Amino acid sequence: MSHQTEAQWSDETMTHDDVERTYKIYIPSTYDESEPAALVLTLHGLGDNINNFSQIGFAPIADTANFILVVPQALADPMMGTAWNSGAGMMGFFPNSTVDDIGFLNALVDHTLANYSVDADKVYICGYSMGAFMTQRMACESHGRFAAFGSVAGTRGSALTSCNPNVAMPVVHFHGTSDGTVGYTGNTFGMDVDPLISFWINNNQTDETPIHTALPDVATDGYTIDHYLYTNGNADVELFKVNNADHVWLRKPANDISYTEELWKFFRKHEGAVNINEVNSNASLKVYPNPATDVLNIDISNIEISKTYTISLFDIKGSLVYQGKGQGNQVQINLGQTSIHHGMYLLKINNEEFHITQKVVIN
Repeated sequence: MSHQTEAQWSDETMTHDDVERTYKIYIPSTYDESEPAALVLTLHGLGDNINNFSQIGFAPIADTANFILVVPQALADPMMGTAWNSGAGMMGFFPNSTVDDIGFLNALVDHTLANYSVDADKVYICGYSMGAFMTQRMACESHGRFAAFGSVAGTRGSALTSCNPNVAMPVVHFHGTSDGTVGYTGNTFGMDVDPLISFWINNNQTDETPIHTALPDVATDGYTIDHYLYTNGNADVELFKVNNADHVWLRKPANDISYTEELWKFFRKHEGAVNINEVNSNASLKVYPNPATDVLNIDISNIEISKTYTISLFDIKGSLVYQGKGQGNQVQINLGQTSIHHGMYLLKINNEEFHITQKVVIN
């Protein structure tokens, strides 16, 4: 039986890697079990906390847009205060470098999917400052879980010497050109903004020349905003370049735009953590049940299959957890005979005739 609920915040805990972690969760007034909601994770900056960061304005939007909001708390580093293991650091020091924050955030998504009615194709993550660095790390190392990524005033940390997502993903970035904490250029904690955007342009194979829009300058805040949209690729890339802005989170009416509103506008345009990439455009794939428990049925249609194909399952970190062979248009995986645990996985089916990728959930 479905039911609606009153909008509310609650403080929750979960144990990950033998450490008790805390987070806040907001269930919107529109939440109904019969209509799966989206899920948005927001990551606070260095030294901040979830009580403060939960006030950036997502909750009122959630009430009308029907998404669950989760605000996780970073652990305290002895020298730097609360900090994510984001790869951001300087002079060889990287806060909380032994903390499994990637595992924690993925476990938190799993926990939310298991306890609420959530559309697994509509899971998003964003962050501010060090939370943005952590968001970029998730985009590099745990991309299969999220449909889109948003970073504000934080890029990719200097400890992350490589980033190989191997799939296109929507990314939006916001940054002030006068940021004195995380520089637009001369960033002491990681990449400058322009190289970051260039990386995602190349990764997503978009046009190198963007659609440029100078946003209306209506607020007397001393800032102007240039918006750059990179399209015609496998996933869009957007940049909001805020001229003269320091290390701040823009809000209306004091500023021309609200970062919170723009993040949700970007997220709602994107659904599905991975796009299906078919060498043969006629091939279509049906995977059921999804979520699966005991067996996973695979049905490939609209193509005559003459050769054996490889079936692979990758976890959210990109590790291969299952591989087998298939022949013909229908095949079944007996999950009970594998060591696969519950969670989200990327299913890849390919041979020289076709290549199909799809996200699956295993309970």
